[in-house]
Amino acid sequence: MKAKIKAKVKMKKVLVIGASGFLGKRIVKKLSEKHEVKCFIMQEEEKQVFQNKEKLKFAVGNIMDKDSLIEASKGIEVVVHLATSAKQNLEFNLKGSENVIEACKKNKCRIIFISSMAAKRKSLDEYGKMKLKIEERVKSSGLKYIIFRPSLVYSEDYLDLIGTSLFAIPFIIPVIGNGEYKISPIFIEDVAEAVNKAVETKIKNREYDLTSKEKISFNEIISIGKEHFNLYKLVIHVPIVICLLGLKVFPLISQEAIKGINEDTNADTTGIVNELNIKPINFKEGIKNVDL
Repeated sequence: MKAKIKAKVKMKKVLVIGASGFLGKRIVKKLSEKHEVKCFIMQEEEKQVFQNKEKLKFAVGNIMDKDSLIEASKGIEVVVHLATSAKQNLEFNLKGSENVIEACKKNKCRIIFISSMAAKRKSLDEYGKMKLKIEERVKSSGLKYIIFRPSLVYSEDYLDLIGTSLFAIPFIIPVIGNGEYKISPIFIEDVAEAVNKAVETKIKNREYDLTSKEKISFNEIISIGKEHFNLYKLVIHVPIVICLLGLKVFPLISQEAIKGINEDTNADTTGIVNELNIKPINFKEGIKNVDL
């Protein structure tokens, strides 16, 4: 039987907006293995964060400056939009994203928007509302698009909320609520590979939940983390009502964020598995890569 000949992937010209962030750097690294990548950055100094900067092109600008986006996206086939921030208000993120969309229209680019599973929660916090509104703008833009909704993303040196719970306080590990809510963390390399597949595919106008296939309780996550890092700490479950009362004294996050944390992740991975051939590793395997 003749062996199948693997088709050569056509190189794409890709602009990554938000390239110097946590996800952006890994996505840039993955895309630059096969494609011509331009990084949209705010300052020249940001070039130093890229390990493979000699392979990259750069455009300096700001998402609030539509002209700089239009100039950066000339000759580009696919724009990957990651430049949204929980530290900025809704108006800023919407206006910046609308500028990205207008630049894509002007230069006839496809758009890949990195949203969040926070946009699917029943209790939407400000971050979830922001991501959802940008999704709506992208879908109504008339552009060819793919939207990804990553869940909690972790990497070799970053564990997000999991790391905060494990390491923030000496001797104890605080867990909000009963810890039985199910989450589906995804390793950063699987996110980067999904974006890479989206750049290469002809599939258009699709939304994908980007999570691992497993649904694992936060208590199990903490247990796996304790074993991996050899932690001998007492797990303390803090009732939701106590957390909500505490916000009146220390309003660090919103009530909606607390409620949202306690929701099961409502993800459907059928699309990324069947259409993009992404098979994310589960957390027990993924954490073997983590060395904090």
